[in-house]
Amino acid sequence: MKTTAGFDLVPKLSCTSPEDQKSWNTFISQIRSQYPSNPNVQFKENYILFKHFEAEEHHPMLPYTGHKFLRFSSSINPNPVDNNILNNDFLSVLHTVCGIAKNIFGKKFRWWRDDLKEDGEGFYGWQEVWESWASYDMPNDPTPSPPPSVDPPNSLFKIQTIPSKGRGLIATVNIPTGTRILTESPLFTIPSPPIPSLETSISKTLNSLSKEKQSAYHSLHNNYPPPSSASKVKTPPLSGIFKTNAIPCGYNSSIAGIYLTICLINHSCIPNTYHNWNENLEQETIHAIRPINAGEEITISYISESMSNPRRKRLQEYFGFDCQCQLCTSVPKQLESSDEKRQRILELNESIMSNVTAGYGTTTIDSNPIDCLRDCRRLIGLLGQEYDGSAVNFEGGAYYDAFRVCIRQGDQARAKVMVGRAYEMRVLCEGEDSESSRDLKRLIRNPTVHKMYGLSMAWRSELGDVPEGLEGEEFEKWLWREA
Repeated sequence: MKTTAGFDLVPKLSCTSPEDQKSWNTFISQIRSQYPSNPNVQFKENYILFKHFEAEEHHPMLPYTGHKFLRFSSSINPNPVDNNILNNDFLSVLHTVCGIAKNIFGKKFRWWRDDLKEDGEGFYGWQEVWESWASYDMPNDPTPSPPPSVDPPNSLFKIQTIPSKGRGLIATVNIPTGTRILTESPLFTIPSPPIPSLETSISKTLNSLSKEKQSAYHSLHNNYPPPSSASKVKTPPLSGIFKTNAIPCGYNSSIAGIYLTICLINHSCIPNTYHNWNENLEQETIHAIRPINAGEEITISYISESMSNPRRKRLQEYFGFDCQCQLCTSVPKQLESSDEKRQRILELNESIMSNVTAGYGTTTIDSNPIDCLRDCRRLIGLLGQEYDGSAVNFEGGAYYDAFRVCIRQGDQARAKVMVGRAYEMRVLCEGEDSESSRDLKRLIRNPTVHKMYGLSMAWRSELGDVPEGLEGEEFEKWLWREA
């Protein structure tokens, strides 16, 4: 059964308040940045339209002029395993838009859902709301305000010098999980050539750029000693900057890029953002993977090593610093506990991957898939403990592995739920427009298109076999076959 949910701003924004206008422009800019290419989020002349329901009487909208706004809402199906992919999409959009609005507007933000007594039906009457929606297409008085720039906003962060770190990015507002903080095209990209030709390639590329961009490249950190130093390894200066800062354009890509802003983001062993090459946009994206407070440094992880000693050694060797993040500076007992959890995470990952990706003959996933499935749940629990809520990218991978376990056994019902969770987490760290997110979305629609479907039918179920009425731990027990 459908219900209606959304948020109101109380009191409404003033058309004469510069502060209200600035807050609304910041809000709209963040929405634009969050959904740059989602076909269901359409940027009209006077408002943003969210078309997540094919037969919806009213599609949710956000006007470009804040004083016209009273309410953002839509009918939804609160059932988390509802088969309507558009409904699931809008739930994700609703939570994201509400999170951004709550952080910007504070006490003015009022969430409501009409089937929950504690939330009620919203502050404004529906007649008043409908009139406000109708005004979105009407010209402003006296003249229309231009829509906010489509360029990625810089109001989410500022660049400043951080003691013992150099330049870095600092959040200027509270940033909710899943927010796309930054989308950036590379200054240039270069295939990985032999080191002797790297300097020449970079020099030719830089000569084609403006003096300002050349200067910006030279200002980036260089961890490699100049040829005149006493080091046995002689790295020319342009190559040193590139090797220190270049980011691969995709997983295992042989092409790397330089980014004048993203390359300023410092490392943490428990980062608060995730960086990803979006091949559809041909840009690098930065997403918040946990809530980031205003004034907090924005960080990413430079390396994949998990254990403290090899991790810190590699950071020193390749990037020239001793990591002073919260984890690395914790007391020895806490660091030892972290290493133990990370070692167990590695072991579970290796066990799961060796089983899930093994050949299609008789393997653990065939002979005892229950153990593999429960390893996935143990892994998700450990990731939550170790990364303190900052592991949505890893957790999404574990849910995808659990999906593959289920779909290989012909269990469409559980597979759909697992891949739905994997999709939600992939969207949080990459956005809806990444190719990985789109691939997972296709699997939600039809899990049987996966190449592993039906290699065994020991757990055979249909999409409609997800039980109704189960909540919380009871639902989890069913999902993980622990009931």
